[in-house]
Amino acid sequence: MYDAIIIGAGPGGYTCAIKAAQMGGKICIIEKNGFGGTCTQRGCIPTKYLHSLGDIIRRSASARKDGLKAHVELNYATVRSRMAGTVNRLASGITTLLESNNIDIVHGEAHMMSGNKITVNDKSLETKNIVIATGSYPVCLPHYMFEKNIISTDTIFELEKLPESIVVIGGGYSGCEFSAILNSFGCKVSLIEAQDHLMPLQMEEIGKTVEKYMRLDGINVMTGSTVEKIFETAVVAGGQTVEAEKVLVCIGRRPSINVGELSNCGVKLGDRGIDVNEEMRSTVQNIFAIGDVTGIFELAHVASKQGEVAAQNIMGKGTEMDYRTVPACVFTYPEVAFVGKLEGRCGEFPLAASAKANCLGDTRGIFKVFEKDGIIVGALIIAPHAGEMIGEAALAVRMHMKPRDISDTIHAHPTLPESFVDATSDIDSQAIHLPHRKQKYTD
Repeated sequence: MYDAIIIGAGPGGYTCAIKAAQMGGKICIIEKNGFGGTCTQRGCIPTKYLHSLGDIIRRSASARKDGLKAHVELNYATVRSRMAGTVNRLASGITTLLESNNIDIVHGEAHMMSGNKITVNDKSLETKNIVIATGSYPVCLPHYMFEKNIISTDTIFELEKLPESIVVIGGGYSGCEFSAILNSFGCKVSLIEAQDHLMPLQMEEIGKTVEKYMRLDGINVMTGSTVEKIFETAVVAGGQTVEAEKVLVCIGRRPSINVGELSNCGVKLGDRGIDVNEEMRSTVQNIFAIGDVTGIFELAHVASKQGEVAAQNIMGKGTEMDYRTVPACVFTYPEVAFVGKLEGRCGEFPLAASAKANCLGDTRGIFKVFEKDGIIVGALIIAPHAGEMIGEAALAVRMHMKPRDISDTIHAHPTLPESFVDATSDIDSQAIHLPHRKQKYTD
């Protein structure tokens, strides 16, 4: 009998399996669609691969004003091949990690017969605990299906050639990222969002700033526009008709779960997905759920941490999830990253004042740090490589650091992260590289 069977080998699933095995558990993991889940196969990895190429194209074009003339020609067939190679290499690495930890790997579709029995490939497996890590799937607009010219964030990677024009429906994380990437590749992009600003679940400043830079890059951003009709080569939204070869729908995802099996096992569902507590236990003590099936954040790094927490509780080391310092990144141009509460006294530092940003020739963006009662509570970074820099801010929030803890730490020069120092110092109008100004407050 296994100590745990994990269903799904995405970021949460394989992390859970490895952590439990490291703690001495006898573990089995079952996967039907490829190791790494949506993140590795159809999400984080392929999109960031494309984002990095888009950055090269953009920087090559920008370098012309500095006297560097370069001609960039995009061969999308080669791009797809190299992207697939990257995905396969990372998925293979996950397999190696699982095997090195003596985890039994089963390929196939798992079915929960009870809280202690799983069937897969007509074989029954017994276990003390079950971890559901089956991820999510993209949803389409009501009365439409993903077919022909309407594609999803999964099926877009199946396109053999780039469309000359595309309409992206939904201005959340995925919609903004795909719009930026496809635009950098030369596609004519229109981005439609029903709410009055992009990134509608975040503070208005983030969405408005992303929208401003997208418009400067030539993207047709249509906020406050509801899709009325989709034709084969056009979309009607907000009373306007936008022609496009393809329509990419990015309006959200739903948990990939078998409601009948869960119900038979006594697992209850909430509005977002499987109900879990801070230990990642469902309403059945020995059945855990992690990642997108819970509907909590739907971020790969959150799923991974949930997997660790579930493994520790399975192996008897009680621990709980802490969601107070979850960083989020949006890979647009520039990137956007934020963590904690974006409220309180605010210090900010525009990237135009950064020496390194000026050397890079990319000064679009800003660093913002938020403080309450003398403690850093949140940060917002809009800048190149923001995703690489948000970790310091997340640590500052988690460790309840004071602004002076950051400003007293010597940062290398010239680098982008040293802007974090000036942003924290600006809370009290003491930034070295900014003209003196009065203190600022935000609600």
